Amino acid sequence: MPTDGSNLRPGEFEITDLEEKLWRQVHPIWVHEGRVTSQLFSPTPKDSGELSVTRASVVTAEAAHQHHTEVVGLKSIGVYCVEVAEVQEVGLSAIDDSQVDDGAERPPGHAFVDFKAVPSAKQQKRRASALRDKAEKRGWQHGPTS
Repeated sequence: MPTDGSNLRPGEFEITDLEEKLWRQVHPIWVHEGRVTSQLFSPTPKDSGELSVTRASVVTAEAAHQHHTEVVGLKSIGVYCVEVAEVQEVGLSAIDDSQVDDGAERPPGHAFVDFKAVPSAKQQKRRASALRDKAEKRGWQHGPTS
């Protein structure tokens, strides 16, 4: 569901290239019995409805993974992805926030899938599961690493 732009902060813009891939880092606890869980595409409370991704038009999956693990120091065993069209198919928007000047340091090509308008945890989980299913069909884009 494309945004009208009125809820965007200065420096944010909606990603409109429907074929652009959005990289999502896979934390090892999100893999159970060889399958990635829907937690991969579920924002946590600290995310405030903004699920972090990085743009394939700016950075490779490998470079995004390297930045996430080596520069930021967070855990990831690899990278999955969804396309902007798939994000829109489940009623969400992809927002580039890499140019927001709020003092926060963002990875190159940082963006987010906007869950802020999703009315309930149940709806959020349903959309996260749909995105996981779409990403799972594509498989690992980088990794998995041990």
